Amino acid sequence: MKGVPEQFLCEYLKKYHCGQESAASSKKLEAALHVKGTELRRAVNRLRCDGHPICSDRTGYFYAARKSEVKATIAQLAGRISKIAEAKNGMLKSYQKKEE
Repeated sequence: MKGVPEQFLCEYLKKYHCGQESAASSKKLEAALHVKGTELRRAVNRLRCDGHPICSDRTGYFYAARKSEVKATIAQLAGRISKIAEAKNGMLKSYQKKEE
């Protein structure tokens, strides 16, 4: 099976990387789980979409131990959404100029 089994990743993070102070870098998780970064990110995204509190910060991924960690990850994601929307709008402007 290609990719990371989501339930395994969730349980692994909950057991070994619970709380921000126990965050694991993407590289560490990739090595431990024998997956590529894109596979890990997709699995994390699927877990989050299913309602699991998988958080991240500059130090890595972790299973939330506190509500404040979930709130911080939500704020980080919202900021990324905003930046992506700005990039999309810039691309739309360039596309519209090309059509003229």
